[in-house]
Amino acid sequence: MYEFLADIDLPVPFTEEFLNLVPRQRAQVNKLMHEGVISSYALSIESGKLWINLIAESEEKVSELLNSFPIAPFISYTVHKLTFHNSINLKIPDFSLN
Repeated sequence: MYEFLADIDLPVPFTEEFLNLVPRQRAQVNKLMHEGVISSYALSIESGKLWINLIAESEEKVSELLNSFPIAPFISYTVHKLTFHNSINLKIPDFSLN
C-alpha cells in the first residue's frame, strides 16, 4: 500500500447543483476516513482547492475512488504518489478514573 495526495480543483463559483452534493460527499469521506482509506482531507473554499491524502494500492485505485465521489462530475484532479508524509496526530488525553 502507498500514500497518495489528490490535488483537486473545484468548480468556482460553486453552483447549487454542486452544493447539493456536499452532504453525500461528506458522508462518503467520513466513511472512508473511518476505514483508514483517507488519512486527511483539507478544503480551501477561497481558492477552490481540495487536498486528500489516501492509502491505496495504486494510482489507478485512487482514480477509481475519486471518480466514485458524488462531486466527481464537477472536479478535475492530479494524483501524486508520496515518498512520505509526516503529520502531528492530535490525541485526546487518556481518561483517568483516579
